Amino acid sequence: MWARFNYFVGIESALIGGKLVFGNGELSPQIAIVGAVVSLLWYIMGAEDRFLVRVYRDEHLKNAADLIAKTMWNAAAHGPYRHVGEVKESSKNLEWEFSGWRREVISTTRLAAWIPLVVLLAWLGIWSRLLFE
Repeated sequence: MWARFNYFVGIESALIGGKLVFGNGELSPQIAIVGAVVSLLWYIMGAEDRFLVRVYRDEHLKNAADLIAKTMWNAAAHGPYRHVGEVKESSKNLEWEFSGWRREVISTTRLAAWIPLVVLLAWLGIWSRLLFE
């Protein structure tokens, strides 16, 4: 997921940086449209990746963890078995730290879709501004 994210960051950086650093410093409506299309593709891939993460964590890992807990795990001796994707219960005893915290609404896997969506909106804003100047 993050390798694909990095490819799109590189393309977006080249679009802006190439024009601003090596060009005349102004963006054209055509560059804004290319940026918007790239951002849309980036968003689609990020949303698809987020969906797969949800399937893997919420379905596959949870089902495997339930099976392990039923067949092999002695909850009385070891406490409840928690799978890798389970965060809510596992993190209850952790204190908040400035260098390490988590908010579900902006979790890393959600940002894979939110960041390109914001970039897409920025490109559309740039395009409309350039078009109606």
